[in-house]
Amino acid sequence: MSHSISKAREIAYDALVQVIEHGKDPDEATEALCADIKGLKRLDRNFIKEILFGSLRWYSKILWILQNTAKRDLGKSTPEIRAALICGTYQIFYMDRVPDRAAVNESAEYVRLKGQAQAVSFVNGILRQIARRAEYFAKPDKTTKPVEYLSLQFSHPDWIVKRWHNHFKFDRMETILAANNQPPPWTIRINLLRTATENIKDLQNVLLRDERTHSDRRPLRSALVLKEPPNLGEDSLFQKGFYTIQDESSQLIAHLVDPKEGETVVDAAAGPGGKLSHIYELGNAKLNLIAVERNSDQMRKAKETLARLQHENLTWVESDFLDYKPKGLVDKVLLDAPCSGLGVIRRHPEGKWQKTATLITEMTALQRKLIEHAMTLIKPGGELVFSVCSFEPEETIGQAKWIQDKYGDRIELLSPVSRLPDYYKRYVTRDNILLIYSGNQDEIDGFGAFIIKVKA
Repeated sequence: MSHSISKAREIAYDALVQVIEHGKDPDEATEALCADIKGLKRLDRNFIKEILFGSLRWYSKILWILQNTAKRDLGKSTPEIRAALICGTYQIFYMDRVPDRAAVNESAEYVRLKGQAQAVSFVNGILRQIARRAEYFAKPDKTTKPVEYLSLQFSHPDWIVKRWHNHFKFDRMETILAANNQPPPWTIRINLLRTATENIKDLQNVLLRDERTHSDRRPLRSALVLKEPPNLGEDSLFQKGFYTIQDESSQLIAHLVDPKEGETVVDAAAGPGGKLSHIYELGNAKLNLIAVERNSDQMRKAKETLARLQHENLTWVESDFLDYKPKGLVDKVLLDAPCSGLGVIRRHPEGKWQKTATLITEMTALQRKLIEHAMTLIKPGGELVFSVCSFEPEETIGQAKWIQDKYGDRIELLSPVSRLPDYYKRYVTRDNILLIYSGNQDEIDGFGAFIIKVKA
């Protein structure tokens, strides 16, 4: 009996090969594969993303199950065979609405489509065994081998689990790791220059009536959580600039910048434009905002974001921040620095398999160079706002201590408390660091940030 594979499944499987084998970004890989395909619906794109990102989240655990089932080294199989097995197993275990037979048959057809017909029976046989759920493979003992158990059970690399196990208790580890494997909520930031705070309820009603999108308010006045994926179509509220997609914790960073009318504010890493556009809005478009970005693609994305939101009064500088020199000293610099990204694994699950333990050391050193340069640009009385999408000690608390040791009484570490809405003050440490761990009660991304004032 012959079968076929849907175009959505083929794209998801091809994208997994691109991400795992070639280190590509999953969103970019997916967009490239979808670019020439006509007729892909919003439902198809959501299906592709669920298979791809779900397979990435559970990659190592699924591979362990498959390796035990296959009784042969899957590392010697082709990337396409591994992709078919992993994506097929993900659908069987985690996608209740997908019939097992569809996951099995279309995964087998994928390897045939890729010119590997000799492997069709192998893929079919393994996935049929998986679908029967007939075998149980003993996991490492959680008491005697906690790192090995957590690494396997929650599909995280050993090096990440070992690192966090040194800082967190076992039950906290389970919470963090489990949270990393959950898809992030669809959080949006209302463009407050288009919709006043008191009118957000009206915007919610329009979302529901015209786009069939339910939404819930958050304590942060600019944030809504959507219950369905946002409509990004041509005539949608998104495309008309009424909102942008941005996690709640990321929205807190512009509040730390606290832009004032007439100030000169530099965003040292402007792409893709989330924090930049938020600073613009909080400054009521009445500040001298300078967007610096070295990556041309990220700069393009930032410009698209600002244009969509109808934010026009700012200066663009395509440059490495280390080479950037303004005409005069500035009031504030936001340094949303390159980092390990371990606070946003749920949003970027490919990072678990693409990053290495040396990355934190490398990023810490780079962050310090960027901080030193930023400090030369700030006028007396001005501020540096440092943030990273990480909660690693070296990149957060350690950096604040390093700055204090290096600059001594020339600087002051300000408390972020007065700049945050009351609800979020709980995330400020005694050391005046805004520190948000993954697996928190608000289901927001992990982040770290602090404010340095240059004394007059």
